[in-house]
Amino acid sequence: MIVKKLKDYTKDEGLFWIQRSSHERHNTPPQHVHEFIELVYVVHGSGQHHIGEAAYPIHAGDVYVVPIGEPHLYRVEEGSGLEIINCMFMPQFVRASLADQPSAWALPYLTPLFNDHEPFVPVLSLSSRESSAVLGLLEELLLEVKHEPPGYKVMARNKLTEILILLSRFSQRKGRTEQNVPPMPLSHEIIVRKIGTYLERYFAQKITVASLAQQFNLSERHIIRIFKQETGMSITEMLHRIRIERAKHLLLESNRSVEAIALAVGFADSSFFSRLFARKEGCTPGAFRKKAQPR
Repeated sequence: MIVKKLKDYTKDEGLFWIQRSSHERHNTPPQHVHEFIELVYVVHGSGQHHIGEAAYPIHAGDVYVVPIGEPHLYRVEEGSGLEIINCMFMPQFVRASLADQPSAWALPYLTPLFNDHEPFVPVLSLSSRESSAVLGLLEELLLEVKHEPPGYKVMARNKLTEILILLSRFSQRKGRTEQNVPPMPLSHEIIVRKIGTYLERYFAQKITVASLAQQFNLSERHIIRIFKQETGMSITEMLHRIRIERAKHLLLESNRSVEAIALAVGFADSSFFSRLFARKEGCTPGAFRKKAQPR
């Protein structure tokens, strides 16, 4: 079986690496194991993630943790690309910042770093709010590693630690919710998850509540109600959030004009895109790109 080492990714045999990668059904990596821990965030896509003897369905907003030595592979559905952010690190990379914080060692996503016999939570499905918080930190980590500003390794360690603490809180919160609040009917949960996956996949196209109602054979009123109930936001708000996140990625990773990026992520009106971007990010798309460029 293929064994992957962290030095295969890092330039200086460091203890941490992060990257964004895309896979289609024909180019998914074969089953392999790592000599490091891998935290995987699913940006969009669907399929199955096999970790050890278990298989988990892949959805946008899911987080997986693959321990050292655990075999895993992806099976991507036909016609569905998979985009993920891989965060790879050695346990001592995080332990170094928590040596004097024993109260944090009991958190679900930190305990396995201090006790090899404690398992990680293998998969955690995040709500849209939780997903946005985690994705924002991962995007910041990607920029730190890409541009390597002074002190970037310290920043990377702190942000990764923050992500693990947030995931621990989300995990514990979901446990309390399951105990104290009657769960939403499974059929509603599945519908909302499918809608979210659809938005992640087709965000660049014209999407309306009416078109979604037709796509999922439901009434517009029913879709609006259950989507708001599950995610806390409207379908339009979710779609705008997805498009803005994709626009931020294009602003940083390409030289395309703001007008071209607006069109690429589904905004026919670049002026509306710029106003919406400024309202959500606190600056214009051009200023966002300029601010992120290394000095």
